[in-house]
Amino acid sequence: MLIRSLRIFADLVETRSFTLTARRNYLTQSAISQHLAALERKFAVRLLDRSRRTIGVTAAGRVLYDHAQRIVQQYTKLEAALQKPPREVAGSVRVVATLTVGLYELPPYLTAFLKQYPRIDLQVTYLKTTELIEAVLTGRADLGVMANPEPNPQLHGELLKKDRLVVVIPPRHVWAGHRHIRLAQLTGQAFIAMAPGLLTRKALDRIFRACQVRVKIVYAFDNVELIKRAVEVEAGISILPAGTVRNEVAAGTLRQLEIREGPFEHPIKIMTRRSEERSLPAQKFIGSLLQG
Repeated sequence: MLIRSLRIFADLVETRSFTLTARRNYLTQSAISQHLAALERKFAVRLLDRSRRTIGVTAAGRVLYDHAQRIVQQYTKLEAALQKPPREVAGSVRVVATLTVGLYELPPYLTAFLKQYPRIDLQVTYLKTTELIEAVLTGRADLGVMANPEPNPQLHGELLKKDRLVVVIPPRHVWAGHRHIRLAQLTGQAFIAMAPGLLTRKALDRIFRACQVRVKIVYAFDNVELIKRAVEVEAGISILPAGTVRNEVAAGTLRQLEIREGPFEHPIKIMTRRSEERSLPAQKFIGSLLQG
């Protein structure tokens, strides 16, 4: 309990925000306040100054912050050092993934891992891309799994698998009898896109610019499920990773067309901090992912 409170206090000092600290630790702001109050009662000092708009750190708070960082780091190393022998690997591994990767790619890996290492507490959380990166960088997660990651000098990306982008159409579309399509044919078509700012949307925008394609975006959603449902009701066409429409294509509710200018790869990577010494459970999980 004390270790967690110290970690939360360090986050408060770094972010100067109860809201951001709550997000980092997957808690409510009320719970963050309770952890802070518990520390102030224990040490009988005021740690933060909340009388102003911006949270201030008292002299005692600065002392505690310096020590809290070292204590949390040492505790993490202690946990790793006390892990049981490989045949009885135990402990926990914290995994964050984007929703699409978590729904369509991770399930078989998770099932296989839990069967092999039943004593490991596997914690999986679905986050938006920016939140995932922050969770890995701040040590709130041992690793993240995401598609199309942008370069970051603090992170190491290891390729998990390569999917490919395909054009997705409703089964009664005029192109339904085709197996391939040229991107130029998409110009002027009603298009269901990923929301602006998402990495997959950025990658697709680059492809469209390079091929001088201008589609007519009629809807933009932040998840693949809504895009697929919109295509099924003939609101437009889309481009999605092939792995996300596998079931619908098999059921006949969607058709997929290969892109002649392709393949356009959709890489899925395992993201870890470069400076991080991985715990044994995290090592085992990453190894399990890469072995497939």
